[in-house]
Amino acid sequence: MIFDHLKNAYLYHSMHPLFQKAFDYLASNDFNKMENGIYEIDEKNLLAIVNSYETEPASQRVWEGHRKYIDIQFVAHGTENMGHSPIQSATVIQAYDAENDFTKFEATGTEISVPTGYFTIFYPTDVHKPNLVNAQPMQIKKVVMKVRLPEPDLQLTFASNNAHKLEEIRRKLAGSSVGILGLSESGVHEELSETGDTLEANAFEKANRVFSKFGLNCFADDTGLEVEALHGAPGVYSARYAGEGVSYEDNVKKLLAEMMGKTNRKARFRTIISLVMDATEYRFEGIINGSITENPSGTQGFGYDPVFVPEGYKQTFAEMGPDLKNQISHRGLAIEKLVRFLKEEVLKK
Repeated sequence: MIFDHLKNAYLYHSMHPLFQKAFDYLASNDFNKMENGIYEIDEKNLLAIVNSYETEPASQRVWEGHRKYIDIQFVAHGTENMGHSPIQSATVIQAYDAENDFTKFEATGTEISVPTGYFTIFYPTDVHKPNLVNAQPMQIKKVVMKVRLPEPDLQLTFASNNAHKLEEIRRKLAGSSVGILGLSESGVHEELSETGDTLEANAFEKANRVFSKFGLNCFADDTGLEVEALHGAPGVYSARYAGEGVSYEDNVKKLLAEMMGKTNRKARFRTIISLVMDATEYRFEGIINGSITENPSGTQGFGYDPVFVPEGYKQTFAEMGPDLKNQISHRGLAIEKLVRFLKEEVLKK
């Protein structure tokens, strides 16, 4: 996020080819005399949204983020507060709406006071909550310049509709020219099957289905818990270890029953990512070693998290919480390898 006065706008001209045009527009118009509405400055590449409203308490506003456009929010009259949170600290609570370029988040951020003549710049990595009361409700005249980002050099489909997974990898690719779309965003609405007997087979099956049927470069993942004393079980059957349609708790109960009396508690989580691009498969693996506890502990995870203690730690995944878990997890390691490959091998060709 950037916060400054319009008189200093020249400092930011070089940050985007359309920034100078956007700031010139802000400097050359009296928006207090302009009708509210949407004005095309450079077709769909640069828009001005002129609006009037009364500021509201933070409890009545939502955290939002965009992908296709950068926001330059300029206060022409009044003073409002704007909330800001880095996207890494926010949680998606409403999946991305491509038509309106809008994602709804839950976040805890900071507020800044933005008076007349000042602007903020919010990038796709900036989750924001504008239109907030400063000292008391106030009538505001504001202009939001929507500056379109360039189309990605590489567009990939992730074989998932999980909003949290999608945001995780987008954060890691922030600033690159790789665009990531979920299944529904790519127009794929069928359920992808997993009939393989290995993680590698399942991940490839999903990615290859999307590539073969829809012609989309795609990557998919599959994860399993592999317990040494159980000869690698539950492995590829981790999600249905206790049967089809069972709960996480049912799977954990069966695992602990199978481990009863066993002194070898070694286990590992393993994630496989299969990327099918231009009919070629690229594979990435993430592994974290650890051990199985005798009893569940912790409430912040899911699946086998309450009974898995990663090597070098004393807490289960469910005790340490999502931030630390995501830093060291098997899935995070696999994603890091995918991201490194895309940045160093694909985009540099």
